[in-house]
Parts: sequence; structure tokens; C-alpha cells
Amino acid sequence: MRMRALAVGLVALCVAAGCAQAPAPEGETEKPELSPQLKALVLDETPTDIAHPLYMDFNGRAELIGYAIDPEPQPGQKLAPGSQLSLKLYWRSTGKLEPGYVPFTELVAAGGARVEVDGTGPVRKGELVPSNWERGKVYVDELSFSVPPDLDTTRVSIVVGLKTEPVAPEEPAAEPEKADSKKADKKVDKSEEGHFGPVYLSVLSGPADSKHGGVLTSVETVRVPKDDKKQAGAVKRLPAGKPVSAKPAARPLQPTQ
Repeated sequence: MRMRALAVGLVALCVAAGCAQAPAPEGETEKPELSPQLKALVLDETPTDIAHPLYMDFNGRAELIGYAIDPEPQPGQKLAPGSQLSLKLYWRSTGKLEPGYVPFTELVAAGGARVEVDGTGPVRKGELVPSNWERGKVYVDELSFSVPPDLDTTRVSIVVGLKTEPVAPEEPAAEPEKADSKKADKKVDKSEEGHFGPVYLSVLSGPADSKHGGVLTSVETVRVPKDDKKQAGAVKRLPAGKPVSAKPAARPLQPTQ
């Protein structure tokens, strides 16, 4: 009877004081409510109207399930330097990604030259970065770019993937008596300061290139030879050592005596 009375008392005390909620698991925090604009970029299911559905598996962490490009390249059509393109990528989260991973896009010329396309949307630099992705959801990654004028090629491949940004290595704390010498060493050996390079997610399934990216598609471009570019921007100059000769002025007539 005494034990039963004690149990009843504990229950009554909990009801009167209000039972505290269990703390959230470590590493899980309540996420802020997304704006309507951001909610439109997060899909619960794979859309059925993707212009170009495909499948690329990035190390079991994320999948690229399709893309759309505007304007849509037509057969035989070549993009001139400076042409504007809009790209929409559909990423599906399949695993947890640590902070620092971001999608990347590169234009790769036939000769191997690479130009990285800078994206500023919420999936790349905002509230929808991969570390905030929820498993199973689809995230719409939108970006616009122009064909670089200095790519001397007739075809450009669009390569996408996920990678971390380069990180500078942390230096150990210097002892007080060696602080001045450390500063002097930094000034002299700046060229030796290194960085940890980006970490790429490998492509486990789908077409890939040699730099851990997935080959999305390729478009034909108008080739502008480098010689033509130089000639178009060159200023006509006279050969060195041959100045322009000016016609001497006529001497005034001298009166005859």
C-alpha cells in the first residue's frame, strides 16, 4: 500500500508541475519555417514533368534525377560566345551530408579547359544547402550563366557534382617567445602556405568525367580562334624605328638685290 501511495503521489506531482519534454537528440535542432519561395524548391516526390530525367548516384549521399536547360539546344544549333543559358537541376537526398558540401557546375571544353559556373541560389548559398537536406526530398537547384568568350572549342560539356570548398589548414598556437619569429616566417614563406583541396563525392552510377563530376550534357559552340580575338582587339601601329616623316615647311622667298 505504501508503494502504491508513493506512485500515485509521483503521478500527481508530475501532472501538477507539468512534465518536461524530452530533449531533442544531439545534432538535431528545430529548423525555421521556409518562405513560400523556398518551399517551391523542395519537393516531396519526384516530379513527372522533368524535361530530361536521368540518374546519377553521388557516393550514396545524393542523386541527380534530371535537369532542364533553357533555351533547349536544337540539332545543328551552335551557341555563340556570351549566349545566356538557364539550368535547373533536380537533386534527391539519399544520405546525410556534412556542412561544407555544395553543388558545382563546370563547363569543360573538348581540349580539357574548365570554367566553373558560380551559382548563388539557395541550394548553393542559402537555407537549402546540402547539409540541410532531408532524406527522400527533391531539391531544385537553379542557376544562369553565359558561354565564356575565351573558350576556343566547338563543343562544351556541362559537368555537375558535389564538393567541399577548399579549407586553409589550422596552424598550431605559437609560444609567446616564438610569436615574433612565426610572424617573420609568414612574411617570408607566404608562397608555401597550402590549402586542403576540395573533397568530391564520387559518381557511382551515371556518366562521369575525370574530375569526380557527372557529365550532364554537351552543347555545340561557335569556335572563335585566339588569333581572331587578338586581331579584333589589336590597335594598328606603325613598325618600330620608322617614324612618320612630316613634309618640311616651304621657306619664305628672299628679296633679290
